[in-house]
Amino acid sequence: MKKVFTLTLMLITAFANAQLLSTSPAFVQENSSQIVITADATKGNQGLKDYTPTTDVYVHIGAITTKSTTPSDWKYLPFTSFTTATAAANCAYLGNNKWSFTINGGLRAFFGITDATETIKKIAILFRSGNGSKKLANADGSDMYIPVYDGSLNVRIDVPPSQPLFTPVIEPITKVVGDAVAITANASQSSTIKLFFNGVLLTTSNSATTASTSVNITATGNQQIIAEATAGTSVKADTLQFVVAAPNTVAALPAGLKDGINYDANDNTTATLVLYAPNKGNIFAIGDFNNWTQSSQYQMKITPDALRYWIKLTGLVPATEYAFQYIIDGNLKVADYTAEKVLDPFNDQYITATTYPNLKPYPAGKTSGIVSVLQTAKPVYNWQVPNFSKPDKRNLIIYELLVRDFTAAQNWKTTKDTLSYLKRLGINAIELMPVNEFEGNNSWGYNPSFFFAPDKAYGTDVAFKDFIDACHAQGIAVIMD
Repeated sequence: MKKVFTLTLMLITAFANAQLLSTSPAFVQENSSQIVITADATKGNQGLKDYTPTTDVYVHIGAITTKSTTPSDWKYLPFTSFTTATAAANCAYLGNNKWSFTINGGLRAFFGITDATETIKKIAILFRSGNGSKKLANADGSDMYIPVYDGSLNVRIDVPPSQPLFTPVIEPITKVVGDAVAITANASQSSTIKLFFNGVLLTTSNSATTASTSVNITATGNQQIIAEATAGTSVKADTLQFVVAAPNTVAALPAGLKDGINYDANDNTTATLVLYAPNKGNIFAIGDFNNWTQSSQYQMKITPDALRYWIKLTGLVPATEYAFQYIIDGNLKVADYTAEKVLDPFNDQYITATTYPNLKPYPAGKTSGIVSVLQTAKPVYNWQVPNFSKPDKRNLIIYELLVRDFTAAQNWKTTKDTLSYLKRLGINAIELMPVNEFEGNNSWGYNPSFFFAPDKAYGTDVAFKDFIDACHAQGIAVIMD
């Protein structure tokens, strides 16, 4: 009897042709006279699947250039509104849930880029309904990106297909060990194309722009596909790493561990992650500790009751922040719901250094979605008022406070500086509207997403503790709404 495993592939540098997004020409350049971008609404988040009227689909489009400050820094948006049915942004319906948008006259003219020193690296794009209420994007709702190539030799693995993220990610497929995985690579010019699997040459195509083959999955663990193109003295390669999940290792949870991130008081180079995830097939940990690469070494163990997955991370640098996620059953990326700090690819960029100094950058180009953060040997906060005496709850005089609206700076530091004013009002308690991590940076706080992580829009966790400590010094209790 054959065993079924989940095969999950992580692409290093490529863009999927003929799936969620496809382009003509296949290798887009700045000077391509006509570029047709086709989106398949049955892929990705399926945000426009079966959408009608079919004439009411538009693009939201921009350029990622050498002057973009982050991988998601859209520039030169020709259609600035996401909620307006701009005629020039209208897409053609091709049938079968596919829409296309055509760019004529070259990318530089289309985006209005006149600086000769600036180079276009990617096209950033979303397909949306006319009023912006629906959008077609990657499976996690993130923006889609089309790489822009130079005129030299380039090669790309297009099958298995991928989602067009910053660094495109191969879509997960389920295979039986012994089944075949189809492989297709394309080159931008006639060349000799070689396809390798785990260092073994599978096929060679001479004077070709495409090469195809298939490979049998014979074992679990780490695998590698390489497409190599040679034209004259020019040699380019594209590498695809993937892992075939092994049967789960069943092991009891070590004593004393709880759900979430567990630190060892006797060893600051280790941390154990525990995730409550019943009825799942397999889970991998990815993060800064393994360069965001899914590999067999980071497949998590499962407890005998099949309710929890866990893994002990080793070799960590004490006091260093590590971002990480879990990949569940090959296709769902999640942060640790118990994390005390998370990073957000969409909203962190708007938090100023004054509010949050030295905020760890989001690992753009390596993953997508919210990521959690762990840190061994984190400095312990030195409370100035360690034995605060709470006011009698029958005699509370409460001031309800929303940090966002209380001061212009909207952060803990400036709110702390106003405590003498609040004290003169005669209060003995401040009731904070929720301050745990919420969606976006601008909220009353009643849409929490991570209950144990203070929202970074108000400042660091140390600044939050400073505020509480200062309140206690004034005899003021702090209550969370």
